[in-house]
Amino acid sequence: MVDVELSRALVTYLGSPGVLNARDPELRVVDLLGDRAYDVVPRIRAMLADLDAVSPPLWNTASLQEMGRNVERWLTENHPELDEAAVDAVANSYTFTYK
Repeated sequence: MVDVELSRALVTYLGSPGVLNARDPELRVVDLLGDRAYDVVPRIRAMLADLDAVSPPLWNTASLQEMGRNVERWLTENHPELDEAAVDAVANSYTFTYK
């Protein structure tokens, strides 16, 4: 079952690759969710930390496209509660950060 609130918060937290935002990611989630953000932001941070800790690392690939597919696969397997937009946002952010 998709967790719409978590998915929207994750997209909001990450923003768009290459676009600078003057507000901290946590505050953007607070703007979106109000007090519920204090429960959701730690979940987002933990999810992203788990992604960064995957072994072998997901960035250890031949191309950015393969890296993005690896991130999408890992998220789909480990966080089925995320919708497609959230998975895409994480994959885009991950590959943009590596690039």
